[in-house]
Amino acid sequence: MLYFVIKALHLLSDFLLIGGMLINAFVISMVPPPIRVGVIEALRKYDRTVTTAALAGAWIFGLWLAFGYTGFAGNGWLHAKLLLVVVLSALHGMQQASMRKMAADPKRDANAFVRLGMPIILICLVLVVALAVIKPF
Repeated sequence: MLYFVIKALHLLSDFLLIGGMLINAFVISMVPPPIRVGVIEALRKYDRTVTTAALAGAWIFGLWLAFGYTGFAGNGWLHAKLLLVVVLSALHGMQQASMRKMAADPKRDANAFVRLGMPIILICLVLVVALAVIKPF
């Protein structure tokens, strides 16, 4: 029973994290400079409270599942999944930094990796789900 509760909390954290990161990516790449400051300030509050907490929850519950129920030995899919999750975590940190800099200077644009956040997030999401469900190696 505890396994299913932890798994549900992990999935809930993942949904909130991916949703928040996609909103960040949209605002960073699509919102024009004249209205950018107000939108980014509102989004930063949401990001600090919800998306960052979801990132922490995804890591905590995911590692709990990995150490408590799955194990790392002989699970190459789990190592590949962790690599993708590290990429997503790094991208979230870069999104936060870009939004902070863009709030201070509305004419500033984010770097290319952050501007391409939406496809990066979606590709990582598809690969993580495929690895977790199929467990190919």
